[in-house]
Amino acid sequence: MKHCVLAKSKSNTVLLLSALLLTSVLTGCKKEIPPSQRETEVKLEGDTQAWSNDWTILMPELNEDKVYGNEYVTLDTSNSGDGYIYIKYIGDNEKVKLQIYSDTSITYTYNIKPGIDTVIPLSLGSGIYSITAYENIQDTEYAMVYAEELEVNLNDELSPFLYPNQYVMFTEKSDTTALAKQLTDDCATELDAVAKVYDYMVKNITYDYYKAENVQPGYLPDVDEILSIKTGICFDYSAVMCAMLRSVGIPTRMEIGYSGDAYHAWVSVYTKDHGWINDIIEFDGVQWTLMDPTFDANSADSKKSGFSQLIGSGGGKKAKYTVMYNY
Repeated sequence: MKHCVLAKSKSNTVLLLSALLLTSVLTGCKKEIPPSQRETEVKLEGDTQAWSNDWTILMPELNEDKVYGNEYVTLDTSNSGDGYIYIKYIGDNEKVKLQIYSDTSITYTYNIKPGIDTVIPLSLGSGIYSITAYENIQDTEYAMVYAEELEVNLNDELSPFLYPNQYVMFTEKSDTTALAKQLTDDCATELDAVAKVYDYMVKNITYDYYKAENVQPGYLPDVDEILSIKTGICFDYSAVMCAMLRSVGIPTRMEIGYSGDAYHAWVSVYTKDHGWINDIIEFDGVQWTLMDPTFDANSADSKKSGFSQLIGSGGGKKAKYTVMYNY
């Protein structure tokens, strides 16, 4: 651990314009941006290893073995080796942001609710993380109130994508995790389990165009609510699918970045036989291509006005995907 606490003065101020941009475009899935640079098609022969969903759901814990902070923030790094930390803002400001980056990575920005222990994934892998907390002063102007450097050595590089976190929140008692176990009970391989969950998503969840137009900055998915109302935006689709697959022991990344010329969210999964399977959209028993459950669930409606903008100008399977963030 490299420990560096910021002095209590709030004299250092910054403009977190990138943080506000991320918050707004993430939820709408329709921000115009430059074309992406990646298109992937993965052909699989199937799994060779037997699989069972008799899996203990991994839940984050507050151990308080390694806790740092000041009068504004407490930071519990006790389980950083398992791919997550807890952050809690204890000041009196209603608008607080946390920024994290490692080495030359892009900066990740999170909105932090006061008084709540928030799980933040260490999705950039092992390395030195710079962690900074900010309070809002006015408009888009923020003051830094805490800074930390954390040396992270993951016990398993997959761990950040098995636990719940602020973007993919679930518990052992979630309806979502119960459904995941039910769907995958008879599956023989990990690919079978992924196919069952994916098939449920695209057949039962519809795209919410109104929500996409009206969702507020700072929105976070409630996976059980989405499962209940059976409609949502790309952020919701990805969170539900990640929660279900993680809860049965299949590492799953929520990926956020570019789909064609739109800002978008989708998923990638990891299997023991194939490693990370990126950008998959449909499964025919042999081949995966671009797993974006938002598009597939709405493929019959793809000619609706505005839909092509929601999933990228190239349109669904032909759109190129570029990952910016993993959660």
